[in-house]
Amino acid sequence: MAITARPRFTSAQVTGFYFQPCRDDFDEIILEYFRCRCGTVRKQTRRNGRANLMQHVRHEHPNFEAEMLEATTSETGSLLSYVSRSSQNLYGWLMWVVTSNLPLTFCENRATRRYTTLDPVCVETLRAALEGVSVAVERSIASEMPDQFGLILDGWTHMSEHYLGVFACYEVGGKVKTPLICMAPLMNEADDDLSALAHREFLADMLPRDFGKQIDQCLFVVGDNCSVNQRLASLIGVPLIGCASHRLNRAVQQDLQSHEADLAAVHGLMIKLRTLTQSAKLRLKTSLRPVIRQDTRWSSTFAMLHRYFKLLEHLDKDDDDVAELLPGPACNRRLRKLLKELANVESVSKALQGSADLLDVREWFDGLIAMKPQYAHYLAPRADIVHSPDFESGCVRVLRGNSNRLTRTEKAVLQPFAASAAAAPESDDEESSSFVERLQKRRKLAQQEQKYVLIRSIPPTSNIVERFFSIARTTFGQERNSLQPATLEQILFLRQNASYWDVGTIDSLRS
Repeated sequence: MAITARPRFTSAQVTGFYFQPCRDDFDEIILEYFRCRCGTVRKQTRRNGRANLMQHVRHEHPNFEAEMLEATTSETGSLLSYVSRSSQNLYGWLMWVVTSNLPLTFCENRATRRYTTLDPVCVETLRAALEGVSVAVERSIASEMPDQFGLILDGWTHMSEHYLGVFACYEVGGKVKTPLICMAPLMNEADDDLSALAHREFLADMLPRDFGKQIDQCLFVVGDNCSVNQRLASLIGVPLIGCASHRLNRAVQQDLQSHEADLAAVHGLMIKLRTLTQSAKLRLKTSLRPVIRQDTRWSSTFAMLHRYFKLLEHLDKDDDDVAELLPGPACNRRLRKLLKELANVESVSKALQGSADLLDVREWFDGLIAMKPQYAHYLAPRADIVHSPDFESGCVRVLRGNSNRLTRTEKAVLQPFAASAAAAPESDDEESSSFVERLQKRRKLAQQEQKYVLIRSIPPTSNIVERFFSIARTTFGQERNSLQPATLEQILFLRQNASYWDVGTIDSLRS
């Protein structure tokens, strides 16, 4: 008995691939009229479905399935023709677990199996797919990673385990790529430590083992301005781009020390307003709740001051418990001035969370220094906290288009980033030209600006790693403390590098 082959594409996918709605001179859609890729216009009413359009495709494009197979997934809107049903099913489970922060045993939950259309799989199958796809993603990243790249790293401690998160930074076709390449604990043996030398040994082992690269091919390191990272960069022999957000935090924290008395008064008031009695009174007047500050984040101080002046008009001045904690008029004037300054700092801090380069950061920091010279202790171009001031100043000159104004030291540190210029072939005209003309031509060629690669792609912060650790903290919740570090790394690795794998990756593993 012959089995009828199931269509590879639905009629909706076929008609969507070949037809587009017709439009009038005002770019308005003409109802019920569609234009094919070949230029033919066909009418199709809603009550007849897609029969008229499909008739045209089958008659005029008999090889439509072959054409759609050669097209991209975004054009066809389907992955069914590429993979088997079992691979689709396993991909659905893996994507569900990884992106939704679910335990691997979720696939064996009775309620889950009852209310999902996916076919049942066991934990062992899901775990094998997790490991196989992780290896496939590593190979994909290794194949696209060029010989010159940078590293963005930071550490995170959870309970008694210290993890090192490492992102690579490189360019592919003029686009910046920052995939996660490692998230693993550093201390696995009794004699392991968290020194800079241990970090270098870890990177020197991990890069060739997993990605076929050497530590000597790394051109720069981005991380916090701590002593370990500075020593690590010196051991590798590359510049360290200190995290701009970290520098900004240090500068603001130092400045806030001079306002500690006023801030302590507001903090005490906020604590009082969080009590049950005062919260009940405040709830009758406004939906805003008191905010207290934290010791490690200056942004919490900004939030506390902003909320304080919002709540000030709702506070009962006749309440003795509140009145004795209210700051005086002089204190309020100082706090309003401080709030205005912190608002400017907050705008810079938010801008650092986006896409910026070293030139943007330099201009923003110069603006803050002009507003408050005390910030120069941490934000100045050659502050003591800066590990490689010549490299950063050289990058800023290049980004400003002043490559010909680089100092000798800046040229030396930027030499690994210099683009090799192709030698111009000698022409017959040059041979026939005079000696003076040849010398003038060589001088013009020598005066051309040196081009540098990868400089515009260098991130000024390590915020990408901090955001990743925030996801890790959520994934490693209180109910999942028994999760093994290797499994945690694989889950986060696939979640962060979701663009490197799809259902085709799983199908290739099972074929």
